[in-house]
Amino acid sequence: MSNLVRSAAKQRICDAALEHFVCYGYDGASLQQIAEMVGIRKASIYAHFTNKDALFLTLFDDAINAENQFVDHCFAKQQKLPGQCYCDALKQHYQHALHFRFLLRTAYVPPQHLAQSISALYSEHLRHCETHISSALSQHSASLDLAYLSQAYLGVIDSLHVELLYAGTADFDKRLDAMWRLFATALH
Repeated sequence: MSNLVRSAAKQRICDAALEHFVCYGYDGASLQQIAEMVGIRKASIYAHFTNKDALFLTLFDDAINAENQFVDHCFAKQQKLPGQCYCDALKQHYQHALHFRFLLRTAYVPPQHLAQSISALYSEHLRHCETHISSALSQHSASLDLAYLSQAYLGVIDSLHVELLYAGTADFDKRLDAMWRLFATALH
């Protein structure tokens, strides 16, 4: 969806809207306030987006693309165990990547009327992660049950995402250690 090059004006709207949606969620976000952040009139947003939903879905698609690139980057690195680099990077990534906070908040608590579209896009992202972990697992050992362990890995990721979203980073290290030990044990 968002693979096209954007005008500078449209990108400024997207940047401001991302920050605004992360702070206020879909329901609390205001196109008027986004326009004020950019220094334009609210009507100018409609020159780029048909409505709030279109802007929100564009941002979610951008977040999915950025997160897929992050997953690609993590899995391209040499790892002690399959998928470890991604898990180890999540806490810092959450603290510094606005798109990732938006993605998690939206995927886990989507606006009800957009839930089906959000779920479809997020499912594609999870399949992207599953492809990477299956490949990494197959290189780790030919005797592993790839489908079973790939799903277990997604469970680890899900647990870590929920910890970040609802508890923040305070207890993240404990959850990461527990989940990673459990997954590492399953690999051996």
